[in-house]
This record gives sequence, structure tokens and C-alpha cells, in this order.
Amino acid sequence: MEVNKQLIFDIGMHRGEDTEYYLREGYKVVAVEANPILANECRQKFEKEIASGQLLIVNAGIGEKEGIMPFYVNKYQSEWSSFDKAIGTRNNTEFEVMNVHCVTTQNLFQLHGVPFYLKVDIEGYDYLALKDISENGPKPPYVSCEAGDISWLDILYSKGYRKFKFINQANNFKPYNLNREKNRYYVIYRKIKHGINHRLRNILRPKFPGGSSGPFGENTKGNWKSYEEIRHTFLEYLQGDLKTPVNHISWMDFHAAL
Repeated sequence: MEVNKQLIFDIGMHRGEDTEYYLREGYKVVAVEANPILANECRQKFEKEIASGQLLIVNAGIGEKEGIMPFYVNKYQSEWSSFDKAIGTRNNTEFEVMNVHCVTTQNLFQLHGVPFYLKVDIEGYDYLALKDISENGPKPPYVSCEAGDISWLDILYSKGYRKFKFINQANNFKPYNLNREKNRYYVIYRKIKHGINHRLRNILRPKFPGGSSGPFGENTKGNWKSYEEIRHTFLEYLQGDLKTPVNHISWMDFHAAL
């Protein structure tokens, strides 16, 4: 297998916020979405791109092996839906359980090729996609995932990635800054701005809508840093032994490059 520089995998398609951007940039996209309701909505939304062959939507979850697993569809926040019951049912919100077929990322690589960029956002299970990246063979030049656990950064390093960024998805995709994140006025500002953006989401059409993963690869903001630097930054963000983020208004992603 060789890397297909025109191919992107969108693992955790959701409502197609990222897929729409990748398609607009001219990439071919394989989009994976576990929630059958959202997958069907996206099939209608991207009917032309599917018909042209630019987009393939796979209605499946990502698992360690193929099979059927219970998927917790959160009816309050679709972003919270997960194979992890604690995540999919958080805060005692209403949910529905659906049986969903799961595939492996390695199988997707074999069927469709190794993508130029692998975007992963699957609520607690990002590590399953990362583990299927080859250590010695062809691998995506660029990867992003939620900064859910330090071990996910470790996996990326073990796969051969040596350049990293720690990006705040909630603040215009800027690199993490500790002093800013700890400033209580910044937290108040973010809450107000988030509320305004949420109310105007159907009127404003930003390049990267709320919930998207934003730019990728060399288009991400800030300088690439070493594994050691980002590991230290992540632990700083979790306040060391407290293992609690410095605030609860931001959400972070790891970006990695070879």
C-alpha cells in the first residue's frame, strides 16, 4: 500500500462539518459514522459527491475487531454519542441504544488505501484507530485526534510521528497557551462567545463551523513541537496529579506529522 495524497479519512463524520471542508478542498473522502441517523442525513446532504465517487460514507463504528456492539446515541448532544456508556449517557441525558456494526481502521486502509490525513474523533475510542497505523509500513503523513489521554500521544510517537501540536478546538484552533487558559476573564469571554455562536449557527456560515476539527497538516496554527514538549504541555493542562483540565470551556486535539 502507498499513501494516497488525494485521500482523507474522516473517522467520526458526525454531521459532515469536516467532510464538507475536505471535499471543498478537492480531496476524496472516506467518512466513517457510527450513528445511522447522522449517516443517512449526510448521505442526503452529500448526494452529489457520493454519486461522483468523491465521497464514500461508511455507517460503522471503529472496533478492535469486526462485530456488533451497542452504541449509545445521546439525544441531548449528538456529539456525546459513543460506544462508551458513560460518555453516551453523561449527565443523565436521554439516550437510545442501537446495535452498530464495527470495522477496523486497518481494514479500511486495505480497502481504500492509506490516506494523506487521518482525522479521528470518536468519543473515547480514538486510540483504536491510532493503534491500527502501521509502525514500519506506509502511514498517513498527518493525523489528528482528541486529546483524550496521554497514552494517545504515546501511541502516535510509537508509530513514528515526531512533530506535534496541541490545538484548542474551542478558540479558533489556536495552539494551547497556559496563561490564557487559566485566566478567568478568558473563560467568561469564551462562554459568552460560544453562546452567541450557538444562537447564530444557522445564520453565520464560518469556514470551520462549531464542532469541526478545523485546519489540518501544515495549515494548522503555530509551530510544530517535539513529543516531549507536547507531553509536558498536556500534563500541565491536566494540572499534574490533579488530572483535571485548567478549565472546562476548552477542548483540545493532538495533531501529529511525520
